[in-house]
Amino acid sequence: MHLINEQWVIEHVIHRSTIGYKKSFGHVLVVAGSEGTAGAAILCAKAALHSGCGMVTAMIPKEAVVILLEQCPEIMYVANANLELLDLSKFDAILIGPGLGFSETAVAHLKHILIHFIGPVVIDADALTIVSKEMILLKSNHILTPHPGEFARLQGFEYHEKERLLQAENFVEKYRPILVLKGAGTLVGSGEIGLMQNTTGNDGMATAGSGDVLAGIIGALCAQGYEPFNAAAIGVYIHGLAGDNAVKEISKASLVAGDIITYLGEIRLID
Repeated sequence: MHLINEQWVIEHVIHRSTIGYKKSFGHVLVVAGSEGTAGAAILCAKAALHSGCGMVTAMIPKEAVVILLEQCPEIMYVANANLELLDLSKFDAILIGPGLGFSETAVAHLKHILIHFIGPVVIDADALTIVSKEMILLKSNHILTPHPGEFARLQGFEYHEKERLLQAENFVEKYRPILVLKGAGTLVGSGEIGLMQNTTGNDGMATAGSGDVLAGIIGALCAQGYEPFNAAAIGVYIHGLAGDNAVKEISKASLVAGDIITYLGEIRLID
């Protein structure tokens, strides 16, 4: 199995244009959050903004607006919106799922995106549970980012750690989207490329919101023009690297998801 290491990332990075402007660095839409889980949406959006994306719009619950503006006024937002009324063509990538919940509206929003948006879509968290019943709608430029429990629901049968590689291989051979199977040595795979294993990260990153940050990073890279597989692979690498940099300064036990965003600023691989 090939490894996602620093050399591989260097070989696949799209370096930033010195004459670029905000629109040339992409616009990502983050559809996330619901009552009681607004933090997930904010973590996603902040991570996307700190991963090189020129513009980030967050479609969030009304309760999250004040917090979002206090923490990150650079992020645009629409609150409690009807997604079907948005012009999706102005976005270069969409991320949906963290804290989204399972309401009829959440289901309708995911279906609308999968059917009508032609660009890359990162599907995370609650959206993974919803999409497990709509696998026929998935395309090759969609990225699924499950942890083992979510992966079990996508497969329709129990996940076994000892069979992790085999289950991941079987999944990408059967389904069209790119798979990011999170955990120690996160796996990134597609039917066309096969599986690769990440070489960064640590157990301190096993904390609430860490996956939301990863989804935001991947969504930002997609919006910047990376091929979806490369966006996923580079995303998991720099996500893990930020976590590794963080624990050089703070303990693993104290690491929180926001620290990962903070330490993204030390990484210059994607400049």
